[in-house]
Amino acid sequence: MVKIQLDLSENEDRLVELYKLSNKLKTKQEAIKRMIQYFEVEVKPKNIHKEEYFK
Repeated sequence: MVKIQLDLSENEDRLVELYKLSNKLKTKQEAIKRMIQYFEVEVKPKNIHKEEYFK
């Protein structure tokens, strides 16, 4: 299992809340799990240089 912490902006938080309510889900976590199935994501290291990351 992987846990990911997301820092949502106010607008992103509203979108997740609307998705949750419109799909009759109980938690925002459930909403985010379902939402990420529809998006393509690219993960990039933030505080590490690429050379060090891939060693």
